[in-house]
Amino acid sequence: METKQKLPERDWRSLTIYQVMVGSFLHGEGGAEGYDKLWGPEGERKDGNLRGVIDALDHIARTGATAIWLTPIFDSSEADGGEKLRATGYFASDYFKIDPHFGTEDDLRELVDKAHDRGLYVFLDGVFGHHGGVSRPSPSGHAIDSTPSLSDRGEDGGTGNVKYPESLEYFKEVATYWIDRFDIDGWRFDQAYQLCQGGHNYWCEISQAVRELCDRRLREGKAWGTLGYMVGEDWSDAAGISSRVFRDGGLKSAFDFDGKQLISGAMDGQGSGGLDNGWDDVVRVYSSPSDRGYAPDDVLPNLFLSNHDGVRVADSFYDGRDEVNLMTRFAILAGYPGPVTLYYGDEFADLSRDCDGGQPDNASRTSGHLKADDDRERRLFNYVSDAMTFRRDNPAMWRGRAEFDRYRLGEAEILVVTKTDDETGNRVAMVFADRAAEVTLPGEESSRRVRGYVPELVKLA
Repeated sequence: METKQKLPERDWRSLTIYQVMVGSFLHGEGGAEGYDKLWGPEGERKDGNLRGVIDALDHIARTGATAIWLTPIFDSSEADGGEKLRATGYFASDYFKIDPHFGTEDDLRELVDKAHDRGLYVFLDGVFGHHGGVSRPSPSGHAIDSTPSLSDRGEDGGTGNVKYPESLEYFKEVATYWIDRFDIDGWRFDQAYQLCQGGHNYWCEISQAVRELCDRRLREGKAWGTLGYMVGEDWSDAAGISSRVFRDGGLKSAFDFDGKQLISGAMDGQGSGGLDNGWDDVVRVYSSPSDRGYAPDDVLPNLFLSNHDGVRVADSFYDGRDEVNLMTRFAILAGYPGPVTLYYGDEFADLSRDCDGGQPDNASRTSGHLKADDDRERRLFNYVSDAMTFRRDNPAMWRGRAEFDRYRLGEAEILVVTKTDDETGNRVAMVFADRAAEVTLPGEESSRRVRGYVPELVKLA
């Protein structure tokens, strides 16, 4: 049932983003026809549309998410390459139109309005370093210079077909157009390193344009389209990200691949299984960005467990016994001191599927669904919903000062993370234990029995 919600927190650290890959998520009846083909597992949905996302808004809100990220919805129907490439949205042929396979401008306006009614921000996905054959200028007459260009990442980052600074005004207009006309709340930027060219970080200028627009909208009394969150993808370590997209204050947020490796392993599921060092890795991922190699210290790495470019977290941690290993990862995510992202279907322990052509980076683009198929999926969904709602309702979870208390009780190894929000006085405890034990939490006189294995989140004040 549709309900009006108060505005969510404006602090970027509070964000819990629910990622949707539009083409593979859900097909809403009465919406656009969708594509017929999409890179990904055979037998999975390829015809997702914006109507499907609208139909899922109540479910997304129930997860405790505070925002939605849509993979690109700009018109790719005339893009160079075949239909599978076009269906991803990552090779646009017109940045100022909605892809008719996904829906219409009215569909997007309805989606944004109904998401806002539920207290959800809406973020679009932008590709500002490569395109699929844009031939028309922007509404203001700016054009893309499509000269093949290497980023400061060099050959390792591949060659894009957007040259800077010649293309800067065009993409500043893209970044502000959708905020001002459709009230979207921010952006996710694909292969963000492509805008670091010739020793200059062109995110500086684009970020400034977005900030100025959002500040103006705030002064005008607008409630939405004012957040201006921007998160970049630079598939690298902390040092690499800091030397490119974070450089000179360009972007303030980028996906935390280092943190993901610590808690849920590598993108391809090979090698590290995540939490190889036990609770030491929890302490590390909760430390300040600079302690983990990010610079400057005020940046906000965005932690995630899986996404559309790798295998799903459940592939490694949803064994034949129970769902506890997954619950542990979601609990860590809930207490992360910064923005976090959930990938659709992970709340149900969806698994990757074999892909045509054996492309593992497309294995998680499975069909979306809104209901648990069995009791285990139902238990996991309820835990994820409870944990992310606890995060949303307790600011100590995402901005509190953290204290760590590690000890042994008999055979049990315990980690208690106590977090305090100085602004509100909110205080919480997160209890991680490798077996059932009696634990006395800070400020409590008597011990409480924790189940062990399943992390517990407790409000203290």
